[in-house]
Amino acid sequence: MRLALIALLAPATLAAQTLVSTTPSNRKGILEEFTAVNCPICPQGHTIAANLLAANPSDFIVVGVHGGGLSVPSGNQPDFRTSWGSSLWSHFGVSAQPLGLMNRTPFNGQLVLGRSTWTSALNSTLATAAPVNIGAATQFDEGTRTLSVTVEVYYTAAGTGGNDHVSVLLTESDIIGFQASGGANYAHQHVLRAYLSPLWGDALTNNAPGALEQRTYTYTVPAAWNMENCHVVAFVGEFQGQVHNAVEVAANSATSVAERGAGKRLHLFPQPAANVLHVVGDLPNGTNTLEIRDLSGRSVLQLPYGGGGRVSIDVSTLASGTYILSGAGVAQRFVVAR
Repeated sequence: MRLALIALLAPATLAAQTLVSTTPSNRKGILEEFTAVNCPICPQGHTIAANLLAANPSDFIVVGVHGGGLSVPSGNQPDFRTSWGSSLWSHFGVSAQPLGLMNRTPFNGQLVLGRSTWTSALNSTLATAAPVNIGAATQFDEGTRTLSVTVEVYYTAAGTGGNDHVSVLLTESDIIGFQASGGANYAHQHVLRAYLSPLWGDALTNNAPGALEQRTYTYTVPAAWNMENCHVVAFVGEFQGQVHNAVEVAANSATSVAERGAGKRLHLFPQPAANVLHVVGDLPNGTNTLEIRDLSGRSVLQLPYGGGGRVSIDVSTLASGTYILSGAGVAQRFVVAR
């Protein structure tokens, strides 16, 4: 596997943001869930995390960090251990599972939280103002399996002191394999696969109000990983400390689902979108209709598209949530959040 930091741009080099909102917002929650395939009570944690995600689809992110003795596979059990996960278990003193970190912030005096407190910790997080916003966009080349991720951060208020850091990682979901108390064909979700950034992130140079910075990373994705089920998670916060804000985007969000074999690539930004969604890429010329559907399949918006490689869509009337853009050979998810 190849991992490289491609670009490091100071705020002065950026003319304007394209991926991140400049409007102050509350934090998004990110749960680093410590789990293991041979842990018989871990499916209880998975269920709690899934319920929280269903209740907060635009404001909550889960990363499954497998580790500890119960993560050691036997026979044909899946091996989800990573060096990054082992380091997280060690640094945060995780001695059992299921446990979790909510934005790496103590709740009721505890940093590593039992599953019974995850809901309360998330509610507290979502009610807290964030000093910084973060956005991300991805490009995936199927031929070389090269994933490129661009991340932008914009400070709407002063940081909390010291240099903040931005971290980027890759997860995969719907991996079928053994889970204690779940059987041989358990669908594992949000499994940490790799960090694209250093484990503790890359230092930002400025956390003053109005500061804007960008990072771009590339990573060669192993052939065994299903990019259809992979997501990129990026977060910004204090070094080894509290996470101010986070974002999650599909790892192949710049690749058309319907015409992937033809090499079609799209760039949907910002992600999440607040009022306008920009679509850039290899869209066909001619009169077509673009359609937005919610996850239930209900059509919520239609508009004509005549070609040109770029279109801006007003999504200000859509409720916060996950949607699918389809038509003109496109089938791609995006998120609306305010």
